[in-house]
Amino acid sequence: MNRMSLASLVLLNIALLGILALVTFGKGGLAVAGTGSNVRGEYVAVAGTISGSKTPIIWLVDQASQEVVAVQFNAQSNQMTGFGYRNMSKDALSVQNNRQ
Repeated sequence: MNRMSLASLVLLNIALLGILALVTFGKGGLAVAGTGSNVRGEYVAVAGTISGSKTPIIWLVDQASQEVVAVQFNAQSNQMTGFGYRNMSKDALSVQNNRQ
């Protein structure tokens, strides 16, 4: 490798590190965590079965957004398949409104 290509690689790496530092540490940069509705949550996974099915179900609960997703493993396609979704916050509000 000649000196010219080595020097250009070093300069490119320095420029990329500078861009990375600007994006990471700059105000209002692209790497700001917690913006919008995609806030990291705490998750709980519970395995179980439902009547009429031999395949186990896994319920994934996001405690931050109060959402539940049920997934089931499909052995034929070797994938997890969505089985159902519920928003617990909306369910709690509808139950509270029905009691009044």
